Amino acid sequence: MDWRAVTELVLAFPPLTQRASRGSTTDQQEGVWRGWENARVIRNRLIAAAPVGDDVMGVAVGEAQLLVDTALRVADWDTARTRDIVAPITREPALVLLTRLNREVRATAQAARERVDAAYPEDYELTEDEEAEVWRDTGR
Repeated sequence: MDWRAVTELVLAFPPLTQRASRGSTTDQQEGVWRGWENARVIRNRLIAAAPVGDDVMGVAVGEAQLLVDTALRVADWDTARTRDIVAPITREPALVLLTRLNREVRATAQAARERVDAAYPEDYELTEDEEAEVWRDTGR
């Protein structure tokens, strides 16, 4: 339910950079479209997996962090609309939800880094494939 609420929130606010077309330099610099497209992809995964209630749903840590960061930004744009979108889904204030998810995502990323540090000697450098595998394993 939490991730559904966050994706619905982000998708309800198509990038608000007025007079800037999709993929413009302004949008790219602000990461606006990237966050919105990420939310769309995650929402499609939620629909395809058809999770019910609080079923476990895997989302990569990087995608989850981008989603939460984008949601925190759009929550500032219109707090009343944000409340109208999130409250019926989670019965939890948006800022409380986003703060909790932000903490969880950061804790997951930190745990992944600690697992990597414990698994490899200090002077060992991961290959790109090894690093990608570690991040895939920590998806939420």
